[in-house]
Amino acid sequence: MDFSIGWTMGLTHIISLLGLITSIALFFLAMLIIRARPKAAENRFMCILLLAESWRVLAQWYNLIPLGPEFIPIIQYYRVGWYFCGILCIMLYISTIAFYPTKRTKFMNKDSIKNNLWWVLPAISAILLASMITANGGLQDTIGGTMHVDCSQDMVFDADGNHPATLTYSPGMEETTGTCTKELSPYVFFVPEAGSGLSTLLLITPVFSATIAMFMMRSAWKLSKSEGREDDANEARSLFIGFTGKATIKGMAVISIIATTVMFGRFNLADMTSIENVDQLVIYFYCLYAFLFSILLTGMFEGFMFTYAILKNDILGIDEKLRQAFSTTIFAGFGGILLIAATETMESYIPGGGLVGGLIIGAPLIVLRKPIFSAINSFSTMLMPEAFTKAELSYIEAYEIAMEDRIITEEQRKFLKLQAKTLGLDQERIEYIESWYNSNLENEEE
Repeated sequence: MDFSIGWTMGLTHIISLLGLITSIALFFLAMLIIRARPKAAENRFMCILLLAESWRVLAQWYNLIPLGPEFIPIIQYYRVGWYFCGILCIMLYISTIAFYPTKRTKFMNKDSIKNNLWWVLPAISAILLASMITANGGLQDTIGGTMHVDCSQDMVFDADGNHPATLTYSPGMEETTGTCTKELSPYVFFVPEAGSGLSTLLLITPVFSATIAMFMMRSAWKLSKSEGREDDANEARSLFIGFTGKATIKGMAVISIIATTVMFGRFNLADMTSIENVDQLVIYFYCLYAFLFSILLTGMFEGFMFTYAILKNDILGIDEKLRQAFSTTIFAGFGGILLIAATETMESYIPGGGLVGGLIIGAPLIVLRKPIFSAINSFSTMLMPEAFTKAELSYIEAYEIAMEDRIITEEQRKFLKLQAKTLGLDQERIEYIESWYNSNLENEEE
């Protein structure tokens, strides 16, 4: 991986793999939400939102494994879906006020509106995108084309170790040039092209709609809390945190898009072939990959927070499982990034020094994993506090009565077991609830 010569296939493969994993995770969360209450308007709405996000995080799937130019039409169709989901997400973010209205948007809370959002908004998105494609005269002038770069064939390199790349274009795409290097060959990859200015606008607009939704969810959170609707307040709070993370992280990435557009005219991967200034090339790739990573990071964060908001009172122990998954994702994600950064940095200074860099970062991560996990878990609990279903709350009330004198008698334990059986709680969940209650009791006594 060397930004200065445009060699980023290693990083592209990492993003492609992480995108696939993130997409599968978001799809799983979407299915979890819809299976919990398949006829509830809120669940249908959130399921559609997470499915759209799962499609968007697959932005580099076509560079995960070597594919031939015959996949260009498939990639173009995928990109149409990507922009469709972008338009859809813009409207979905704003439309969350239908379920958590503010004082000025209570009209959106009507059943006739919120019960139909899950299918009306996708229909509107499809119409808008179709209109854009028709107005621009086709896909090429709307979303841009796709180029296949092939450096996998038998080649005779010149004295500098270069050979012209075999390039294949989607219909209507402007031709350019590319070079294969002896040191890095063989390899193949696809390069997406930016289309009209409107398509670039669709890249950055979701962050603005997420920012608007963030402020709306904050108002809805405060309103629900003041009216004593604790469940709605907690759900709005979770959505507020999710949108805050998206607006903040994606906002910084949008700045990179704007910077790239100012420097190179368009946010276009194909432009790198015409960049001769090494310093500019490095800046270009930092901006590009910051944007790609932001899609993955915000998609996963949003998925966890929104799933917690919808399911925390419906599925036994879902809050605990989400916190554990979130903590593991943070530890593995940032640990992996640090390992890659350390190995690449050491490799650039010391030939074969990547192993040393890996040890410098890896050893402390292994030794300090428990305190690091503890800190991450505390952060996860702050974002996603303990939440219990009605059945669990009933058991907590019974346990609280039994623990009044801090001793559980044999008769009380029999009663609690009967209560748990009636409520449908398993032994593992009972132990967790009692441990949580005892821990809170000890903290209060201290």
